[in-house]
Amino acid sequence: MYFPDLHIEELHFGVKAIKVGWLDSTQPYKKAGDDPRTLEKIAALITKLEEIGPAVFTRGFHVCPFCRDKTSSTQFTIKIGDGKTFYDAPHMIIHYMLAHDYMPPQEFIDAVMNYKK
Repeated sequence: MYFPDLHIEELHFGVKAIKVGWLDSTQPYKKAGDDPRTLEKIAALITKLEEIGPAVFTRGFHVCPFCRDKTSSTQFTIKIGDGKTFYDAPHMIIHYMLAHDYMPPQEFIDAVMNYKK
């Protein structure tokens, strides 16, 4: 399922989901460039977030639209601000970052880097 980065999905009761990492092979995305260590660090932090579970949802399996690798369709969220807004990202974001040089928006990276349980 494709959403442009930072697309805001209005949910019920004033809750908003900010979509990050919902890529599709027909849409362009920002690439990281020359710093694979940054990608690896962010991917490791995201993996750690999933392990401590800010909120995790599983929806079967997903096939990468770029290379056809298959992975879990797990999603995770990171609450921000007033608690009614959160980032919503697929587990596949780690694969996109490491295998396809995807760079999430800076505000998402900042939220991951500053996340405290």
